[in-house]
Amino acid sequence: MSAAKWLADFGPYVFIICVGIGLYYIADQISYAAVPGQMGPERWPKIIIGMLIAVCGFEIVRRIAVARRGSAASTQADDTDGGFSQQMEAHPLLVAGASAATVAYLLLLDICGFFVATVLYLGCVMWLGGIRRPIFVSLMSVVLSFAFSFFFMKLIYVALPLGEGPFAKISLVVMTLVGVR
Repeated sequence: MSAAKWLADFGPYVFIICVGIGLYYIADQISYAAVPGQMGPERWPKIIIGMLIAVCGFEIVRRIAVARRGSAASTQADDTDGGFSQQMEAHPLLVAGASAATVAYLLLLDICGFFVATVLYLGCVMWLGGIRRPIFVSLMSVVLSFAFSFFFMKLIYVALPLGEGPFAKISLVVMTLVGVR
């Protein structure tokens, strides 16, 4: 494998791992007064950085395995693309739609509240992603929004936007259902 090919295939992942190690070291330096029975403020950054490093490590191992499989196939069948014969289709309108949905989600958070805005956003993104089963999309949007609400409000104690008017009432019902009061 040439240096240019190695750099193109593995360089970004190695770079992210190195940056992740540096960020983990910085997160490890966060000083705080420990409270018994509670996580410190350094815990979530460390978990997220650790997951980032693990995903990049996994991708490096996966690419090595695919490259070896591809090189074995190329010696047997004159395969010149190294096993990467499948091309991804570009869908710029879907990407633009998902980007517009994300901007709308951010703008609607204060008006509709976290739960309602997240239900709408997840439904929109799933629909744009090609899932055309309305009952499934609706059900998954609601279930995932409850899961996110539970995770953010109950586990990591983030105050999420309630929304205005009737949306605030919906948010208060959701808070009760996930055990936050």
